[in-house]
Amino acid sequence: MQGMDRKRVILRIAMNGGLSMEDLLKETGHRPYPLPDAPWLMTQTWENLLFLHWPVDAELVRQHVPAELELDTWDGSAWISISPFQVKHQRFRLLPEIPMLNEYLELNARTYVKRNGKQGIWFFSLDANLAPAVFAANGLLGLPYKHAEMKFEEVEPDEPGASANMENKNMSRERIPIFAKRKKGFRFTNERINAEDGFGRFDITFRPVSGASLTRPGTLEHWLVERYCLFTVRDGKVLRGDIHHLPWDVSDGEAVVSINSMSPVALSGEPRLQYCESKKVLMFPFVED
Repeated sequence: MQGMDRKRVILRIAMNGGLSMEDLLKETGHRPYPLPDAPWLMTQTWENLLFLHWPVDAELVRQHVPAELELDTWDGSAWISISPFQVKHQRFRLLPEIPMLNEYLELNARTYVKRNGKQGIWFFSLDANLAPAVFAANGLLGLPYKHAEMKFEEVEPDEPGASANMENKNMSRERIPIFAKRKKGFRFTNERINAEDGFGRFDITFRPVSGASLTRPGTLEHWLVERYCLFTVRDGKVLRGDIHHLPWDVSDGEAVVSINSMSPVALSGEPRLQYCESKKVLMFPFVED
């Protein structure tokens, strides 16, 4: 079994919860560069993750990204993505999950950068409703985590805020009412604690509208999600944190965004949407880059 057929089998196993950590570490053919030599440090499972992607003027984004990082663009445009999701099964290597610390909600706002030949992510903010995770990430890594009050709930198609008027420019209108009658959606809200100038508020209702499939290399959809490191700057040093997971298997989505003050740059137009039901992730220690 080779190539795409093998990837599909692995994805089916993973989606059914049957992929071991050892098998995950063996699946590296999709990565743009090898796994780090160091052992992984932490694992999480990201569930019901939605990517909302907007093209933006690169010059506007440049002023919000450290000079040490090169802005990564697609056809001359920078992109900003906002992603609400559930973090579950969080634990450190060689340790069991710790109740009350193993799951929380997260909402991040990011753009795309590269350094030393590696395409990665720069986070403008990462909101979470678990205070210990926020304080640890801020103190140890200098990541811009923010403490927030957050809610995530399933909504029925006939509930308020889950109307059939949701639409994404990448899907046909004919699919919307069919989906609205058959599928559940989700509502995610975020209210940042001690937010300044009204920033840190988000309210969205969304749902997937298709089966999951792998993104195709060379496409914008692939470029936006297939990233295996993030960068941060601490004490004047650029740090890189590598991650590992199977290739993204995403569905089309539709959404209604009621409130959005998460981006440092004004966003306009309909975003591109990508939804992933579940993704097991390994995180490696940060290293100086």
